Amino acid sequence: MKVERVQLGQRAQRLQRAIIKRTLMVLLVGILAFITACGSSTGSKDSKDSAGESKEPAPTAASGTDKQTTAPQSGEAADPFGKIDPPIEVTAVRAANPLKFEDGDTIENNGWTELYEKEFGIKLKYLWISDQFEQKMNVTMISGKLPDIMPVSGTQLKQLAEADKLADLTEALEKYGSKELKELFKKDGGIGLNSATFDGKLLALPWLGSYTDTAPLLWIRTDWLEKLKLPEPKTMDDVMKIAEAFANQDPDGNNKKDTYGLSANKTLFGDLFGLDGFFNSYHAYPNIWIKDASGQSVYGSIQPEVKTALAKLQEMYKSGLIDREFGVKDTDKVGQLANAGKIGLTYSVHWLPLYLQDGKNLDPKMEWKPYRLLSADDKLAQPKANYTISTYYAVRKGMEHPEAAVKMMNASLRVWDDKYPQSRLRINGDVEKWKYALIINANPTQNLEAYERVNEALSKNDESVLDHNTGEPNVYKAVKSYLEGDIKGWGYNGVFGAEGAQSIYADYKKNNSYKITEYIGAPTPAMVEKGATLAKMELETFTKIIMGEASIDSFDEFVVNWKKLGGDAITKEVEQSTVRN
Repeated sequence: MKVERVQLGQRAQRLQRAIIKRTLMVLLVGILAFITACGSSTGSKDSKDSAGESKEPAPTAASGTDKQTTAPQSGEAADPFGKIDPPIEVTAVRAANPLKFEDGDTIENNGWTELYEKEFGIKLKYLWISDQFEQKMNVTMISGKLPDIMPVSGTQLKQLAEADKLADLTEALEKYGSKELKELFKKDGGIGLNSATFDGKLLALPWLGSYTDTAPLLWIRTDWLEKLKLPEPKTMDDVMKIAEAFANQDPDGNNKKDTYGLSANKTLFGDLFGLDGFFNSYHAYPNIWIKDASGQSVYGSIQPEVKTALAKLQEMYKSGLIDREFGVKDTDKVGQLANAGKIGLTYSVHWLPLYLQDGKNLDPKMEWKPYRLLSADDKLAQPKANYTISTYYAVRKGMEHPEAAVKMMNASLRVWDDKYPQSRLRINGDVEKWKYALIINANPTQNLEAYERVNEALSKNDESVLDHNTGEPNVYKAVKSYLEGDIKGWGYNGVFGAEGAQSIYADYKKNNSYKITEYIGAPTPAMVEKGATLAKMELETFTKIIMGEASIDSFDEFVVNWKKLGGDAITKEVEQSTVRN
């Protein structure tokens, strides 16, 4: 195998990584139910987005979309898809994201604005659209001239809540929220709604994220385990022995000492080839916020467990188990080594096999298997899980029909193929029309659900159990083809197969094993002002410790400086801001 064939170049590797992440987000995570059927007869298939075959479901919730409805009396049931009568004009603002248009569409006049007006009696009017949205929104907040509906950050939401400028959406969600929307808000355990609730009032609808897919897993070259006659690991001591063997016992058989026991990249953390999972195995949680013994929110990177993990990494680096040049190699360069068969152990998220498909194509004997994190002691190791809600949809206090926001979010979760062509609302070629919608949401557990249905379909040989409004049929076909001998489906099998990454995520979720970050809001003012400086100091300190250029005790000095140079101010803001209860 020639290494040159897999060294795609930094830009190509980065593009490959972005394509994989976007494919999973669009096809599987389900940012919107309506974008996942983008591969259809109505438009050419975008090479960057896989998609499932579209069907025409007729959700019962939408059966009354042509009805005209007035606001129900307290306690009355409401039609989540009913039309407001008489029709209303709703003002809004939005960011001017890079958008493509065709056939005379504009951001003010397109399939979604047409749907809002026709189905719900909502005529949308934008007060402004800006490519400097956050700054423009801050100015709008100061002016006091708020639109009816506004997407805001966590910080802006808190400021508007404190100023008593927002409508309470509790009753609107209860009365007008569709079954799908209400179920969606339950799938993250209520974290999203809780983050938008102030003094018992729901002041915004959160655009949910997926925390389950952010957890690191332990990935091992099992073909190397077999070659070196090593057992699968059961403890962190076993992991260390495997790393040592992979670095010193020539697992690739080329009679050269050119393999590494554990991957690391110059940022230390991240989705691929990072050290998050290693730290988690020592009950350390850098880069996220956790609760201490007293119940206070604290920054994980400055906790004593981090020092323990750093000491072990320093030991591994000194022993040659980690690439001595990791400090200058980004994720893409480390990925080239992995695809070239030079790395045997890594901590990475679920889509690693898709990234390593090139390596599998070049060396069909290459096998990677995911394992749950192993603990350094007798305490269960919990994987960290990020949970970022970047957008909240808030409604101006005093708006006559706050349920308009709820209805628009209902619309984002419904497949409208029975009434509108996919090319009008979803994707037509490379024109991503789902972005025109003002309000959207995502299913935070879509990949877990896809894993369950795909494996049920495989066991029963029955595709009818799949959700044909998403990309599940394509995933099913890829996994099935791999099981029948087609190597090209190896990556998807590694993610969604019976023993793939999602199987471990399912177990984590079932047993409530995730260590979810306590802070899910937007950056606080002190984070914006001091965060970059503190992050640089953290990275430099940790890297020097691992490489032996600084003593392990320099960690204590780092903690003192972190607090003094802005960390204490950030901690105070985090305690006062949107955190999980």
